[in-house]
Amino acid sequence: MRPRVLLRLLLACGLAALSACRPADAPKSPPVGAPPTAADDAHRATLVADGWVTGSGPDAEIRDAHGLAFAPMVDARIVSVVPSVTETLFALGLGDDMVGVTTNCNYPPEAAEVEKVGDFNLNYEKIVSLAPTLVVGSRGFTDGARDVLAPNGIAYFALSHASFQEIVESIHAVGALLDAGQRAAEIVADFDAAIARAEARRAGREATTVFWAQWNDPLSTIGPGNFHHDLIEYAGGVNIAADLGAPYAQFSEEEFAARDADVVLAPGAATVEWVGTRFPTSRATTSGRVYAFSSDASARPGPRLVEALDELSRLLYADAE
Repeated sequence: MRPRVLLRLLLACGLAALSACRPADAPKSPPVGAPPTAADDAHRATLVADGWVTGSGPDAEIRDAHGLAFAPMVDARIVSVVPSVTETLFALGLGDDMVGVTTNCNYPPEAAEVEKVGDFNLNYEKIVSLAPTLVVGSRGFTDGARDVLAPNGIAYFALSHASFQEIVESIHAVGALLDAGQRAAEIVADFDAAIARAEARRAGREATTVFWAQWNDPLSTIGPGNFHHDLIEYAGGVNIAADLGAPYAQFSEEEFAARDADVVLAPGAATVEWVGTRFPTSRATTSGRVYAFSSDASARPGPRLVEALDELSRLLYADAE
């Protein structure tokens, strides 16, 4: 087992990166529809990407995750300081406009060719030297950049990724900001198509209950208020820790055994083995449904969550295909 201090560090970083709590002045997004249950097959709401943008074209007003207003930008020189943002910008076809990324930005492969501006500790001198017109980051995680960059005439645009809804809002907003609206609309459509595929797999079946183990010493999991919870729900599952009261927190082993999820998701083979050894008679163990489910695609709040959603829905309803 690894020291508990690593767990605390992991959770702290995760909470900061996800920016789970939206400030009062931030743009409001439509609520994500409730997931279907075994007793309710009602279709879930489609993700709607229109909450951060007013108007269209050159007259549009785009607000970031803090509610700050921006006008569309032309021929921007962009620095991304968050891996998921880098993935989004490349997916929007803006790779040629990227002049800087962090060393943690490892996808797509083309990101390796872009100048590096630090890791979790940003090198602001390097950023300024690249003469960007825009730096894009994550609310609550890289917001310190604004005060440093503003005196140098560099705009900072913050995204928020606490939920699937905010992820598509972010993609739509960046598309409107940087003249990539059509591609942004296609990515949002990809999310809706993946949700529809997951609903089709689950149709007529009792909803699968899920526990997502983030760590096992101590046992911890995900609750509402983060995109991982949404990933379970949109894949057609029911998160047995939906009443956790926090996006990430510890979960008692006694409660885990009592709720006895159909499927357990684990960060790797060691936790898969731990679940089988610690809970040999659990439903997930006896049915062979403790899965290692961890990848950049499922960990980062960006366009590749579509892949993660498809993968998870296939795990939950393998007999549907």
